[in-house]
Amino acid sequence: MTNETYREAFSARIRHYAEILNPLFDPKPHMNTNRFFEFVCVLVRSSGIEDAGWDPSYESQAILNDLLALATLELRADKFPEANRTRLRLGLLSYCHVTEMDMPYALLANLLRLRLAEKYDINPFRDLARFTGKGHKARLILPSPRKKIGRISELSRRAQLPDVAQALEGIYDSAIRNAVYHSDYTLTDKELRLLSGTRLSKKEGVYTPVVELDELNSLVVENIRFLQRLFCLI
Repeated sequence: MTNETYREAFSARIRHYAEILNPLFDPKPHMNTNRFFEFVCVLVRSSGIEDAGWDPSYESQAILNDLLALATLELRADKFPEANRTRLRLGLLSYCHVTEMDMPYALLANLLRLRLAEKYDINPFRDLARFTGKGHKARLILPSPRKKIGRISELSRRAQLPDVAQALEGIYDSAIRNAVYHSDYTLTDKELRLLSGTRLSKKEGVYTPVVELDELNSLVVENIRFLQRLFCLI
């Protein structure tokens, strides 16, 4: 693939996600005083009285930009003898970091809530959290990305915008996320190998512990494209 063809393909995928997300950012359904106030609250992610420097989304975006920039640097062979694998490792870290960001999930959930004539919720996944243990040993377990995507899928179905759920489900892979976070994988020049469990390969259509690098790279890049479009709309 030439650089020009690659840029065209990249732009086409950006447009694809724009067509899916644009309706959520359309202010026309909210053009009355009360509803427009709710719409603004969603966009600015209102969270009550809060001093500057307490919004983790800024740091998340900065880390993502740093990792993406590092991945494009020319790597010295004496320092990075496996340059391709180094870039892939950076891509995996970027992917895992992105999937854990709360802001995109909360934003999408609230935009869908507004389309359903519901109010803005500071924490739209509050009811998905749970406690484990008792007394002083009690610990709050926050909802996983999979549970948040499940809630967004439900809202998108009710709002008759199923493409939003399909896009999210297409760029999230819990098996890869878990393997990387728990250091439960290996890399070769051709594939990533999951040491525990399997995943459904979209390319092969079977459950396998092996992820070919082209499929892995596609997953990481699609995730970044989706977020880039979302951040641009914000």
